[in-house]
Amino acid sequence: METALRRLDGVDKISISVSEQKFQVTLKPGAAFHPSDIRAAVGKAGVKVVRIRIAARGRVEEQGGKRYFVAGEDKFLVAAPAKILDGPVAIEGSIDDGATPWQLKILKSKPLPSRTAVKTNGG
Repeated sequence: METALRRLDGVDKISISVSEQKFQVTLKPGAAFHPSDIRAAVGKAGVKVVRIRIAARGRVEEQGGKRYFVAGEDKFLVAAPAKILDGPVAIEGSIDDGATPWQLKILKSKPLPSRTAVKTNGG
């Protein structure tokens, strides 16, 4: 399973816990998230993915009356109820990648400083 996961584009680190029946894939910054590729890779080893949890940095935007979490090229519909402010944020959550668009249930969130803020030194 580890070999199949390492072959996926953008994979940085892999951690597997057989006793806890879980694995963690860390992607390189800017890499696209492809849950179907992860499911297929572990499926070759006879492993079925039951739940996908993510930790990511991105931003929350409102579009067409709906709220989305956007991280790089990836976009998730925020499942209600989620008390999260618009703008830059770090999240932990679980996704439903069978839905279109992907749906994100946010479990934890933390606002991040806006990149537009400029720090000056004395002047």
